[in-house]
Amino acid sequence: MTVKTQITFRDFLLFHIKSSLLRLILFLLILLIFFIIKESMDGSAETDLLRSTSMWFAILLLFMAIRSFFSVRFAFSSNKNIQESITYIFMDEKIRIEGETFEEDFMWSSVYKVKENKDWFLIYQNAQVMNMVPKKFFTKDQVLALRRIIKTKKVKAKLRED
Repeated sequence: MTVKTQITFRDFLLFHIKSSLLRLILFLLILLIFFIIKESMDGSAETDLLRSTSMWFAILLLFMAIRSFFSVRFAFSSNKNIQESITYIFMDEKIRIEGETFEEDFMWSSVYKVKENKDWFLIYQNAQVMNMVPKKFFTKDQVLALRRIIKTKKVKAKLRED
């Protein structure tokens, strides 16, 4: 089965926003809890506490959003391979990846794990390195066929049931 893909910056940005949003919110909430505790111990009035907390929450949220955007943009622009048109050839024994400037083969037996979400197949070659394969380039039958291959190869996987 052959699937031709092209990841845009928008795709890359949305992936990172969706995958890190929960961590971002939890981090901000923990910071704000510590800030509220510190301010209440200092004896601040309740209205001052709410005003300063909401102000700091907005500032932190804005700072983290801007920082995240620029770090994702740098990650995307510095990785020329991810910007190329990439063809994935899923075979019974291996996966072949052909970009405009590179080619790579790896065996299903060497795949660390596969995660599938609504928009992507994430094929991990190890705990830190993954191939991001956008599902928008798959037909419904190709999605089912890839799931079948993954299951038959007994790759550690978290696949959708739809």
